[in-house]
Amino acid sequence: MSKKFKIFTYGCQMNRYDTETITGYLEAEGYEETESNESADLILLNTCSIRDKAEQKVYSQIGRLDKLKKTNPALKVGVCGCFATRDGEAIAKRGKAVDLVFGTQNIAKLPMLLEEMEERRVVDTEPIAPDFTELAPMVRGGGLNAFVSIARGCDNFCTFCVVPYTRGPEWSKPSELIVDEVERAVEEGFREVTLLGQNVNSYGRKSPGELTFGGLMRRLNDVNGLERIRFMTSHPKDCDEDMVDAMGESPKVCEHLHLPVQSGADAVLARMERGYTAEEYLEKVSLFRERVKDGVLTSDVIIGFPGERDEDFERTLRVLREARYDNIYMFKYSPRPGTPAFDMEDTLPEEVLTERFEEASRVQREMTESLHAELVGGVQEVMVEGAVKPRSAPAGCAGCPDFADESDSNWFAGRSRGNHRVQLYAEGFTPEPGDVVEVKIMRGGIHSLAGVSPPSAVVMEEGE
Repeated sequence: MSKKFKIFTYGCQMNRYDTETITGYLEAEGYEETESNESADLILLNTCSIRDKAEQKVYSQIGRLDKLKKTNPALKVGVCGCFATRDGEAIAKRGKAVDLVFGTQNIAKLPMLLEEMEERRVVDTEPIAPDFTELAPMVRGGGLNAFVSIARGCDNFCTFCVVPYTRGPEWSKPSELIVDEVERAVEEGFREVTLLGQNVNSYGRKSPGELTFGGLMRRLNDVNGLERIRFMTSHPKDCDEDMVDAMGESPKVCEHLHLPVQSGADAVLARMERGYTAEEYLEKVSLFRERVKDGVLTSDVIIGFPGERDEDFERTLRVLREARYDNIYMFKYSPRPGTPAFDMEDTLPEEVLTERFEEASRVQREMTESLHAELVGGVQEVMVEGAVKPRSAPAGCAGCPDFADESDSNWFAGRSRGNHRVQLYAEGFTPEPGDVVEVKIMRGGIHSLAGVSPPSAVVMEEGE
């Protein structure tokens, strides 16, 4: 009888990709996945170390698993991921239930580590260079979008970030392996890929003769059967004409750019060691707007970095207004042990952080509402993800048909090329997941758009 395993995944898309890789290794070793904690022989916690809350969740889960091990002494518990890389010995010392700890750069050693775990407690977080001679085993989750890692690690050392310390230096995966992985994902039925890396647009720069990131996108644009290409995350200092032109020239590359600004104040950016000024950042935004038709821009913003003055915060608000982000991921600054910023002075009181966070949220919400309102009346290309359970039409969707009764199943959900979530009413046809349809947008909500497909099915009221 095969052993059973379960993995809890915390954090970002890269962690999800690592979980799919770990699953591939486990299944190659004869393990079978289960949804039940009680039936599992091995439970792994794939951890994140971006914020303290994620780490506390891990310790809480270890505590619950400790109780489970008392009723099932044969159960093995492992911790991996960024938190394990950073604090592996401390996790093993504090988590008495933990049998195995391994880092983000040790996944390829998992078969050997499993053997060692049967004899003793194992902690292995010593970094090793990635093996790019062949593709790792991979068991992907369901859906239409496949994550594909194109690089590992990061060389930027932003003062607030733990990634260079948990994932090591930057390594670019050979482009021929990336093409092979994308082609395999398409053969498995995926219609879209998201290229992953801590800094995707510095791809290939440390590998003589390798493609640039723009060149990689152009190469993947030729993969038969692939409908869409997305990527994240880009670093502003490496956002160049080659990359932006590739976005504009490659039909399969979606017109969505996530370009983290973090702050709009040069003094703060310098303390963050981001490598650009606010004006240089806005020049990259202008380049994107100029060369990528209907481009959609999103970003990350840290509120209240140590030493942020009132005038620094106002400069950040100015960038929000000038860049016209469709949306942002915004965080109050949270000090992370092991980063240079952890020991910085001039930290801001919580009430100041909250006040600034709320003000920036208000400014961005107004911008999002304005941008989404501008989309009403236009047509968006949407990849259908699946049906929406019967309910009334989305609120405020003037012109969207309502459900005649609970048996009506004509509402579906999907994503636009600009990464908007779109609810659509299919008039006279039933799309399948993965179908690409045109949708007339009738509502531009803050979190999603709504409309009708095909656009010709829309009957506008006189005067509209």
